[in-house]
Amino acid sequence: MKKNDNKTIIKIFVSTILFVLIFRKINVGSLVETFKVLNFWYVPIILSLFFLNYLISSIRWKSLLIFENTKRVSVKYLTSLYFIGAFFNNFMPTSIGGDIYKIYRLGKKINSNTNAFTATFMERFTGMIALVFISYLGLIKTFDFWLNIALKYVPTNRYLELELKVLLYFGFWICTILFFSLLKILGKKVKKVREVQESLTLYKSRKKELTIAFITSFMVQLMAILSQYFVFKALGVNLPFDYAFFIFPVIILTSFFIPSLNGIGVQDVLYIQFFGIVGVASPVALSASIIYHLFRLFVSLVGGAIYAFGKTD
Repeated sequence: MKKNDNKTIIKIFVSTILFVLIFRKINVGSLVETFKVLNFWYVPIILSLFFLNYLISSIRWKSLLIFENTKRVSVKYLTSLYFIGAFFNNFMPTSIGGDIYKIYRLGKKINSNTNAFTATFMERFTGMIALVFISYLGLIKTFDFWLNIALKYVPTNRYLELELKVLLYFGFWICTILFFSLLKILGKKVKKVREVQESLTLYKSRKKELTIAFITSFMVQLMAILSQYFVFKALGVNLPFDYAFFIFPVIILTSFFIPSLNGIGVQDVLYIQFFGIVGVASPVALSASIIYHLFRLFVSLVGGAIYAFGKTD
C-alpha cells in the first residue's frame, strides 16, 4: 500500500470516528430545526470573504516570490493555484494538504521545487504569525475566563496562572524556535534541508516583501475569522467578539495539523466544545460547523473547475 493511501485511510478514519462520536450526542431533529433558521442574507457576505481571502492570500504569496525566474509568475496564476489547492484539500491530509499540489505546480513554473516550497512555507508561516497575534487580542480580554476554567480541572497553586500564561502566550514561539533550530541541525546533514534553509535566509534582507506579507496576512486571517463569525450570525447567534477572536484562531491552527478530511470532524468537535462553554447549544454549534464546511466546499469547486478545464496557466 502506498504512503499516500495510508494517509488517506488515517484521515478518513479520524473524520469518521469523530463524526460518529458527535452524532451519538446530538439530536438530529434539533440539528435540522437549527438549519431552518439560517438567514440567507449573510450568504453573499460569507462567500465574498472567502473569495477575497484567496485573492489576498495570492498577493501575499506573490510578494514572497523573491527568487530568480519568479517575476513572470502573476497573481492570477497564483490565485488559480490557490483555488485548486483548496479543492485538493478536500482529499488530502489536514487542511493544508493542497499545498503539496501548489508547490509542485509552482516548482515546475519557476524550475525550483526548493524555492517553491520556501515561498509557500513562508506564505503559511506569516499567516500563522498573524493568526497568533490576532488571538492575543481575544486572549488578553478573556484570560481570567480561561484561568477559572483551568482551576476546575487543575489543583489550585500559585504557579498555575504563570504556567497558563507561558503556554498561551509563548507556546507558539517556543515551538517556532525549536523548529528552526531543528532545521539548522538537519541542514548540516541533509542536502535538501540545507537548500531550504539557505533559501529561507534570503528573506532576512527583504523587509519590504515581508512587510507586505504580514499586512496581507492580517487581512487574510481577519477574513477567515469573520467568515466563521458571520455563519453564527446567520444562525442568530451573537458570539462575544473577544471570545471569537481567540477561539477561531485556535480552531484554525488545530485543523492545520490534525489529519482529517479538510477539517471535517476535528472542526466540528472543537466548535461544539468551545462554543458550548459560552452557551451555544451543541446542535447550533454543529450546524455552524457544517454550514462552514459547505461554504468551503462550494468555493473549492471553483478550483475543481479550473483544474478540470486546465485553466491554471
